[in-house]
Amino acid sequence: MTRKNNIWSQIRRDFETGIAKSDFKTWLSQASLKEIDSDVAVIEVPNKFVARWLQDHYTEQIQTILGNNFKTPPAIRFTYAEPSSDDVNPKNGVPARSDADIPNGLNSFSTFSGFVTGKSNYLAYSSALNVADSPAQNYNPLYIFSELGLGKTHLLNAIGNLVVENNPSVNIMYLSADRFVSQFLIPSGTQTVDRFWESDGSPDFLLLDDMHLLADNKSYQYEFLSLCSSFLESAKQLVVAATYPPAKIKSLLPELRSRLEWGLIAEIHPPGQRTKMKIIKKNAKQENLDLPDDVVFFLANHTDDIRSLTEYVVSLKSYATSYKRPIDISTVKSVIKKKPHPADYIDLQHIQKLTAEYFNISVSDLLSNKKARTFSYPRQVAIYLTKKLTSLSLKEIGNGFGNKHHSTIIYAENRIEEAKSKNKSVLNDINKVQRLLL
Repeated sequence: MTRKNNIWSQIRRDFETGIAKSDFKTWLSQASLKEIDSDVAVIEVPNKFVARWLQDHYTEQIQTILGNNFKTPPAIRFTYAEPSSDDVNPKNGVPARSDADIPNGLNSFSTFSGFVTGKSNYLAYSSALNVADSPAQNYNPLYIFSELGLGKTHLLNAIGNLVVENNPSVNIMYLSADRFVSQFLIPSGTQTVDRFWESDGSPDFLLLDDMHLLADNKSYQYEFLSLCSSFLESAKQLVVAATYPPAKIKSLLPELRSRLEWGLIAEIHPPGQRTKMKIIKKNAKQENLDLPDDVVFFLANHTDDIRSLTEYVVSLKSYATSYKRPIDISTVKSVIKKKPHPADYIDLQHIQKLTAEYFNISVSDLLSNKKARTFSYPRQVAIYLTKKLTSLSLKEIGNGFGNKHHSTIIYAENRIEEAKSKNKSVLNDINKVQRLLL
């Protein structure tokens, strides 16, 4: 067996044991390693949809495995054959859909089996499961709301993953409100929702996250209202997640509020002690980490934020691996340092100050309109961290960065998100500034 085949066999083995069988069959079963050297690994896949999905979700894992075979992991490039005329829909000249087409934006690791249920979230969980099994039949739209970090994004992705598992050919789309604005509204110039339908064909199922962010702009709300009307009148399933119920979102159009209240509204409450302990134990089992009951109890008392609990378990796993010591409460205290969730104490001004100091520029330069990279790059990093670590709206962030338009905020966030996946120095800068903040 050649070295190339050995490496690809290793990658396949790692993924077969590390992800669900359905995910492996969908994304990697038909992929192959076409070429590899110290500079680049060329992976051949069936089509552009699979290429995009692997690029977005599995590049880092593949590079980690390649790092065992090369001093410096080679860059990864995906290749696929262009569709032949036989694969084109004669009505509109676009590639015909097949079972290998991907669900836009879904996180394949967020599943119903990975969601820990309790009294605090059972209504949202059961209604989400019902919608996934029977789209557009009982709850349409399904509206899930909660505070940050309680699992609504996980549920949206779990719905999408189960729908795809039940019917791989379904055209489903997961979108954040930011992506809906940046990809389908801002680039069009005319801000027409027709761009949405033109992108990948008319979706059968739409999952929209952080819907409350659209409330800052009436034109965006009207476009989303048009989309809602199209979906509901066509008996297509719509699932929406937000931080607040429709009635409590300021500036929400009455017509849009009415549409969103047609179906079921399900709240995820902060989890109780028993649910949090189940979450910690489940995460510890996944990490192959032994946690005593008193440590689990202590962690569960520390925060209601599920995302933070997951991060604490990962940090403790890293500690246990590095120091080869058992975990006790004293260890937990030293690792998490009793810090609250970032959103509880990090504000925009603090982010701006520490980012400016890190890049050795003044805060006034950070907030200016200067386009030189010396100033624009730190500004984009600060905007990215503000969006990630606070609950501020796009409008509030724009105002805090010198009354910049929200499209500028979206552009900066997307620019850094893309850059950090391609440039290690960008990811390094983000991690260092974030450590200063936390």
